[in-house]
Amino acid sequence: MEGAGACPSSAGDHPSMKPLHAQIVLHVTVMVFGFTGVLGKLISLSAAPLVFWRTLIGAAGLYVWMWFRRTQQTSMPPKVRAGIMGTGVLVAVHWVTFFAAIKASTVSLALAVMATVPVFVALIEPVLRRRRVDPRELALGFVAVLGLWWMYRVDVSYGQGMLLALVSAFCAALFGTLNSIWGEHAPSLTVSRLELASACLVLAVWMALTGGWQGAMPSDTDWLWLLLLGLVATSVAFALTVEVMKVMSPFSVAMAINLEPVYAIILALVIFGEEEVMPPGFYGGASVLLATVFVDAMLKRSRRSR
Repeated sequence: MEGAGACPSSAGDHPSMKPLHAQIVLHVTVMVFGFTGVLGKLISLSAAPLVFWRTLIGAAGLYVWMWFRRTQQTSMPPKVRAGIMGTGVLVAVHWVTFFAAIKASTVSLALAVMATVPVFVALIEPVLRRRRVDPRELALGFVAVLGLWWMYRVDVSYGQGMLLALVSAFCAALFGTLNSIWGEHAPSLTVSRLELASACLVLAVWMALTGGWQGAMPSDTDWLWLLLLGLVATSVAFALTVEVMKVMSPFSVAMAINLEPVYAIILALVIFGEEEVMPPGFYGGASVLLATVFVDAMLKRSRRSR
């Protein structure tokens, strides 16, 4: 999910908006994140050049935002900088496979499968953080697999899209977990800008080696959608999420971000109509997936309150 990789805000930050204002801004931002799937389908470019332009515009947008806010540049150890740039490669793979999944299937299916991100986090985080695996998280992972199986039975022709979405979800979980580590060493906006720049550079090299630059120039209409995707749904949305995290608890933010697939599926149905309508079994499986996300969030909240 788009908001899955957001870094925690820096410890020295001070609230800049009131709680009610933060709630409204957060849900509007999550809806914007959910709109990225729709934009991906509207843009005629293939996945790699689409993500190249998104990361280029997004990195430039964050640079302007940080300049406007007079954010000071933070020095970081070369090891951390290299790790963040490596994580940028995961960001590139995540977005390329995400948009490829949308183009191979539907926005609804890709976003529903992306709801497995917390399940992958439950498996990845114990390895990176060197802690025990929680049996309850494993149980939720098993239930999520059942939900995916239910969705896959709906139409096997969407198998490629589902597989691409699963790869994207795994990458999102991995770079999201890594970002929680990098966020302890540098401000979140600095981390995000470096990752976007790294992703952009890697995709530029990849396209040069594979001939991907042919047909990579956006049309006039594509430019409009790309600017919305790169500036509004990437730079502005991420920056606003960081601002909201200065006021609201991580649990409240996580619960709102979990609604992203719901918003995205509704938006896709409204915009694309019958093309996005799926059989009842799909929505049954998607409901199981989303239920695992909310149960996981509630379990984490009860664990923190003890």
